[in-house]
Amino acid sequence: MVSLPIIIITAVLLVLALITPLFSPFSRKVLPEAEVNGTDGQSELPPVSVVLTDHDSAHHLAQVLPRLLEQEFPADFQIVVVIDRSDSASEDILKRHSSNPHLYYTMLPDTSRYLSRKKLGITLGIRAAKYDWVLVTDVHSIPSSVNWLAAMASHCTEDKNMVLGMSLYGDDTPAYYRYEQLRTMLYHLRTAQRGIPFSTNQSVVMLRKHEFMERGGFIGNLEFARAEFEFLVNKFAKADSCALALEPQSWMTAIRPSSKRWRMRNLFAMDAFRCMQRYGRFRILFRLDQCMMHLYNLLTVAAVAAGAFMLPELDGIVLLSATSVLWIASIVERCLIYSPVLRHFDNIPPLLAVILDWTISFRNLILRVRYLLADKNDFITHKL
Repeated sequence: MVSLPIIIITAVLLVLALITPLFSPFSRKVLPEAEVNGTDGQSELPPVSVVLTDHDSAHHLAQVLPRLLEQEFPADFQIVVVIDRSDSASEDILKRHSSNPHLYYTMLPDTSRYLSRKKLGITLGIRAAKYDWVLVTDVHSIPSSVNWLAAMASHCTEDKNMVLGMSLYGDDTPAYYRYEQLRTMLYHLRTAQRGIPFSTNQSVVMLRKHEFMERGGFIGNLEFARAEFEFLVNKFAKADSCALALEPQSWMTAIRPSSKRWRMRNLFAMDAFRCMQRYGRFRILFRLDQCMMHLYNLLTVAAVAAGAFMLPELDGIVLLSATSVLWIASIVERCLIYSPVLRHFDNIPPLLAVILDWTISFRNLILRVRYLLADKNDFITHKL
């Protein structure tokens, strides 16, 4: 007969197997179904200025600029490109398109060496924008279709001051990069749905020009060399005033990053998060999710070891069998929970996503060690 401790252990594992998959960003509803499947039905779109910054990436500019200029947009739109004055390759590309009435470009002054070039470029671009709604992006993101701008602008209503878009990696990008980006994005989308977004890990942000200028742009975080999109959201987002563009026609495709660029963006974000508003709740939720998942996995390993030690007694057979079945069942449950989100945003197999989920904490630990060992002067502009 099976002993009472084994029954209790099995019952505890059963409860944990059922509830721990629910401690995952994939299990939380991001938006009402109506908003996920389409735009809000707005018939008249506002004019939009798109601000595009470039820094020694002429080959990317050559890919992105034509896709922006060919947008089928019922209202007027403007593409503002900001490049370095010394970047002759990018200037040549812009001159080839200079006859297009939607294009305007300007150059960064050489004397701004102690300012963040990216933030200065965004500031100059927004200042040059003709329209109040400004969409800020970069040359590493390509519109998914000619209706991309219209899909984004359909969320620009009077009661909103910000629209968050998505720039998802394509199939040529390593699966872990795609999965980690999507997983982190779900946390950001969740904070936006609950009232006010904390930040973003995407390079697509729409905001109002007059608010950016009236509140001093990037003043308050000028000492940080990067994390410009993260700061735009954290500073200018308002409660219940942020729209999320989740329909596929509003997506951009992010160009595959090098391992160095991927690592540095995460490091810059890690450095910037420490001074952002609303970081505590964002961090606590992430850690709770990870702790619950790893707690169950550790208890499962301990139960399997205990069951194997007690073999060939009945208690050992029952504990080993029940633990194995429950662990497989929890994986199946996670796959079922992950599957709808993955189908909508990516084509990563659910089982692979579950496996990658187990490595998140380890990879974040490595990133944290890299950050602690890094020269902190790399993360500031040396201006202040």
